[in-house]
Amino acid sequence: TLIFNSKGRVAGFNEFLSEVNVPQWELLQIASEVESEWRWDWPEGQGFGSSDMTYMMKHFIDRVITQNGKAGYYMTAFTPSLSVVEYSEAKHHNRVQRMESGN
Repeated sequence: TLIFNSKGRVAGFNEFLSEVNVPQWELLQIASEVESEWRWDWPEGQGFGSSDMTYMMKHFIDRVITQNGKAGYYMTAFTPSLSVVEYSEAKHHNRVQRMESGN
């Protein structure tokens, strides 16, 4: 589901996969790891909504980008919906500042 949702809902992800030529077995392995991390850290009785899935997809895609050595070339961004974009140092700096300030 994580792979299917990411491919169907995240602009630029399919293009990234084609350009980098990420094998399906690698996507399955990363998706399994991310799902396991989220499952074990998720509070019992807490619901899982669409925004939670969006952040889980972001976590998954960020890991795909990093494990393929493309962290300095691509990143995820909310533009306004989650998408894969070319890495921008200025955008990254602004995003970190917003996160640190709580905005």
